[in-house]
Formats: sequence, structure tokens, C-alpha cells
Amino acid sequence: MDVIRDGSVMWLRDMLEGFAIAIILAFIFRGFVVEAFIIPTGSMAHGLQGTHIEHDCHICSYRYRAGASLENDGKGEVVATVCPMCGFTEVLDKQNDLSKNAFSGDRILVNKFSYMFKDPDRWDVIVFKNPLDATENYIKRLIGLPNETVLICNGDIYTKSLRNTNAVFEIARKPERKHLAMMQLVHDTQYRPQILDELMWPQPWRMVGTYADGYHPPKEEGTSGNWVPTIEGFNYSIDGTNTEKVSIRYHHNIPDQNFWVECNQLQAHLTLADESGRVKDAADIRKQMKMLFWPRPKLITDVYAYNTTITRQMLDSDNYGIFDLPPNNDIVEGAESDLSGYPGAGTQDGIDNVLRFRELMQGGKLAPEYATRGLSKRLRVDWPSPTNRGQYWVGDLTVEFDVVIQSDSGKLGFDIVESGVHYEGEIDVATGKLALSIDNGARYFSSADTEEGTGYEGPIIEGQTPIKGKGVHTIRYSNFDNELRVWVNGDRIELNHPATFVTERILGPRWSEEDPGDLLPIGLHSTGLAVTLEAARVYRDVYYIASSNSAFVGNEYKSDLRPISDDTRQLIQSNQAAIGRIDPIWLQSGYQSASKQSVIQLHLDLFPIWNQSTFFTDREDLSFNVMEDEFFPMGDNSPASADARWTRWTNDLGKNTFNRKLFIGEALMIYWPHPHEAFWDLPFIPNFSRIDVIR
Repeated sequence: MDVIRDGSVMWLRDMLEGFAIAIILAFIFRGFVVEAFIIPTGSMAHGLQGTHIEHDCHICSYRYRAGASLENDGKGEVVATVCPMCGFTEVLDKQNDLSKNAFSGDRILVNKFSYMFKDPDRWDVIVFKNPLDATENYIKRLIGLPNETVLICNGDIYTKSLRNTNAVFEIARKPERKHLAMMQLVHDTQYRPQILDELMWPQPWRMVGTYADGYHPPKEEGTSGNWVPTIEGFNYSIDGTNTEKVSIRYHHNIPDQNFWVECNQLQAHLTLADESGRVKDAADIRKQMKMLFWPRPKLITDVYAYNTTITRQMLDSDNYGIFDLPPNNDIVEGAESDLSGYPGAGTQDGIDNVLRFRELMQGGKLAPEYATRGLSKRLRVDWPSPTNRGQYWVGDLTVEFDVVIQSDSGKLGFDIVESGVHYEGEIDVATGKLALSIDNGARYFSSADTEEGTGYEGPIIEGQTPIKGKGVHTIRYSNFDNELRVWVNGDRIELNHPATFVTERILGPRWSEEDPGDLLPIGLHSTGLAVTLEAARVYRDVYYIASSNSAFVGNEYKSDLRPISDDTRQLIQSNQAAIGRIDPIWLQSGYQSASKQSVIQLHLDLFPIWNQSTFFTDREDLSFNVMEDEFFPMGDNSPASADARWTRWTNDLGKNTFNRKLFIGEALMIYWPHPHEAFWDLPFIPNFSRIDVIR
């Protein structure tokens, strides 16, 4: 009996010791190797999600995520989001669709061992203690390293050594894996809504017409030897019989929020006319809809879909009387709308403003003119908030082409324009040889081959692609951080020299009647080549705002942003004809005096004045010294990131950096994103497609 009793005691002791050791090891593992964290805010969106809403646009079917970090403290309930592909404002039905309520942020693993034996690299995603509050953890991207000066300028990062008095600023280029992770989707041909074809809304890719003709395609489009579009959807082809270079270019003409207000109201009138048997009225409305909308292209800006949200507080603070609709204004039967709502703080008849908003946006009610006019004005300048609407032009772009090459010879070319300069690439399909040039060789590349200790300065840089003759390929072409890069079928093409170049640090967009320049920033051309463009995607670079508080409107601009300043009045007075052709809404006094954002938007839209105006080139830059054992972080979501740029760091810390001692580690992977749509009711099943390494 003693032996058995002793054995039981030993067994129990071994078990408890093993359990204790396991707990100790777990704490050691957590303390020194890997630890789990949850992302609370959207400062690193789109790559890492804070509290957010995931939504499929019911107009174009594009899935996007909108930030809901404002809801973390019970304020700022998000009630509507804006689709980045088609511009539709989706008013969420949170009561009847639980998936439209906010999900918690991504859960990530952090490698705490990563920086024990090596220094972090620029562009790493890092986790560190908030130097203003050590109880908080921050996740940002590492921008500035010890012993250097960091300059934020034109959305890019420049650095120079603090120890070398002769050092000059050089642009900091992203490694390939960071480049691909950080680029932001701007346009994808597969998400074009069918209704845009029905309304004859112009295709984003087309042959280039003239300014005088409103950039309608030229009469040559669709004929032999020229690019031929499909009647519906997206597809452009050319037969290769033309030995001259024939181009199509990207027109950034995503519908804005106001378009959908007007379109859906017309659709509501059309539905009513059809149901009432008013054939002539219905025919007139259809004709009006097909003639009404022909947009001019716009600049690509630093708008983040993640930030473009509308809160209940915005709607309830309305002072235009938008939602005070007549009580007997019946819903149009058959209109696209789920009008289930709930009483709220709303209007005199007890109907919630969110429900009113949904009715107006989706054409669920025939709205009086004052309501649509007031709503259009709000959507133009206030909803979403001005700081989240895209305030700065982005010239660093990447494009992907899905092409079917249908002949064994000829040339396929592509180009990206930045500040009026054409950065060009061309592939000889017979040999696969790639040639890169700037303005057809008029400007030189300037690169340094560090391994050989030699440099290159010249007009042409070459590489060899796997393209030879007929075939199906995906070509990616990029101009990021003053460097051209080319990929074919996912593999980056090796060049005989790095395709790097030098520009002025602060650039502005350029346009002329002869060359639309940055208004049509991307092109694809054929020279004697039969080819079909089946799909295309456009991306932009992250734009780092050179402001100590990016939450303020237009902080980079030195120009007077008062809505009714003398400069604004003079601009409008001197360019009334051009404004009337581009967007006559700016001639209405209510829009001229609406907000600082309206002044910025007017300059962004008014391309005939780009070459003469100093509005874009007269902007601030921002520099910081990073001392020994200090680091400078920023968030990828620059307009919505409380990071080292903020004056609060300087005021409270006396510096804009954090010390090495505050490092927690390197962000390793997303291990638990919110559930997949098929399992929203089962939160213990994550969306496996988003489990990935953090780059």
C-alpha cells in the first residue's frame, strides 16, 4: 500500500510540475518569442484592419472594407460607406443584416525575437510601446532609421545621413515585396456595373479624343486597324494591320456619389412612368438618362476607401432639411431598396434619418428638388468628411494588363505619365526584348550598380521577357519611388541596369490640349500587333502626407484655402468657360463657398490651369532627425494615423521618434481575421483566405 501511495504522489507531483513548466514556458514564449495582438484602428489599412465593416457593393459586387474605429468608444456609428470601384454610397441595414455591423480588428502574431540579433529594416511593420503611454501598443511601418534625417515630400520618403555633412537627400525605394503589399487598388475593369453600359457611361479605357470634343472617342475607334471595344462589359482588341502606334488610355472616370443620386431618382421616375403606362414619358426619361452623363476624367488622389464612411451623427446634424420629406411621398414600387428601418432620433414623423438617406440614395422615393439638391451638396463636400475624400494627387502608379497576343510579331507598349513626363516600356513580341525609356529617350535614366561600383546614365534600359509570339500574359508595369519595374506573369523582369531616375521633389500634374498628360495617366499601345486587352487594374502608391496633423484639411498646401478667398474668386472668374465644360457645379456660389475641400477639389478638377498654377508645386515638406537608437514610424493609412509626424509627440516628448527600448517586435502574420461571409454566425471559423504573412 505504501508503494502505491508513494507512486500516486509521485505521479501527481510530476503532473503538477509538468503543468507548471508548461505555463512557465508559455510565458517565456509569449514574453520573448511570439505574442498575439489585436488591431484596434485602421492606421495600417488596407493591409491590416482595425474595427471595420466588410461589404459587397450591390451595384458592382466589389468587396471592400470600411473602418469603424469610431465605434470603439461607442461614438460615431458608421451607417454608410462609399464603394471605391463605382462610387455608390451604400446605406447599411444593420438591423436586418448582422454582417453589416462592425467586426473587431485583425488578430496578429508578433515576432518578439526578430530584433534581438539584428536591426530592423526600413518598411518593416513593427509593434512598439506608445512613447506617450506605455500601456498602449502601436503598430506602424518603420520609415526612419537611426542617424539619418527623414524628409516627407510629395507623398514619398527621402533620407540622408546625419553623420555625413555632405550627404544629400535620396528617395527611399520600397523592396519588391513591400511595393506589392502596399499598393492601393484604384480601378479594376471586372467591377464595372451593367447600368453604366445601359447609360452609355464611357469606358475607362478607350482611344483618346480631343479636349474640344469632351474626350469622346475619335471616329477611328472601332474601325479596321484601330482599337475595337465590345458593346457590353469590357474588352478591347486591335487586328494588327496598322503599322503605326495606336493607343488606348485610362480615363479615371469613376462615378461620384452625386451621379447615383440623380441616376436613381431618374430610375424611380422611369419605374413610375412604366407602371402608369405613360409610354412617351418613359421614353423621354430613358433618352435623358443616356444623354445626361458624360464625365471628364479626374486625377487619381490619395482617397482611401477604408476612410470614406458616413456616421449617424453626420446625418442627424443635417441643417439642409434633406430628410424632412413630405409624409405622403410614397415609395416607388419595384425600386431597388430594402427600406426596413427603425425609429430613431429622426424627423417630425418619427422616421429615422438613416432610412430617409437610404430611400434617397436608392431611389426608393420620388424626392423633391430641394432634397436631392441638398443631398448632392452634402455628398459633394461634407459626407464623408473632407479629410477622408482624397486631398492630394498621386503620380506613382502601377498597372496590370491581362492580354491575349494573337500574332507572332509586332510591338506591345505601355506608359505611365507623371507630371507630364511619359515613362515608357515596349516589348518586341517576336524576340521578347523589353526597352524602357523616358519621353521617347529625351530624358535619361540615372542609376548606380553598387556591386560593380559603376553607374549608368542613358536613354534606354533593356530586359528580356518570356513573351515570344502568341500567348496569354499578365503584364505589370510600375512607376513607384522614381523607379520603373516590369513583371510578366508574376515574375519581375531583370534589367541590364536599374531603371531609376531623378525628378524635382515636389511635382504637379500637367495637361495640354495636345497631350492630356496626367489627366490620362496610363496607356497601352500596339504597333503592328494583334492583341486583346481582357482586363486591367490600376494601383497607386501610399501617399505620406507632409503634415504634423493630417486630420486637418489640406495642410500641405501653402495656398489660401479659404473657400471664398480672392484667389478662389479670381480662379473661377477667369476660367468660367473651362469650369462650365468640366463640371458646371463649381459655378454655383453654394459650392464655391462650401469648405476648404471644395477649393482643393476645384483645383484637382480644373485641368486647363494645371500648367500655370502653383497650387500643387507650392506645398510643404516635413523633415525629422532620427538620433542614435531612435526610430521614426508612420501608418500606411496616412490621413488616419496618429504617428510620429504629430506635434503631440514633439510637445510631450521633445522628439518625433521612439527609443529602441520600446520595441516589442516585428508583425509576423494575420492569424485570425474575422469570419468568412459563409460563417458570420460562427465566429470561431476565421476567413482563411486572409490568413497571411504581414509585409
